[in-house]
Amino acid sequence: MHLPKEAAWLGEYLHELTAFPKGKHDDQVDSTAQMLDWFKRGGQEPQDWMWQQYKQAQARGAEPTRPEPLSVMARRLGILREL
Repeated sequence: MHLPKEAAWLGEYLHELTAFPKGKHDDQVDSTAQMLDWFKRGGQEPQDWMWQQYKQAQARGAEPTRPEPLSVMARRLGILREL
């Protein structure tokens, strides 16, 4: 893993890594550990449930940005009653 010699975020990052597990924050430690584990596994995709859900959603394509109005849905389903 390469870390730059100078970066605005470097001090905070190193502090979080070295203070773990007793430090106040651990988000960067978590993401670093996950990335190193991914490298160790040779770049294979994770097989957990949530990863599979995201992958399936991506394969389905973009979700509609606006839901269908209830009146249109009810008409389509044949359950709209006229007043």
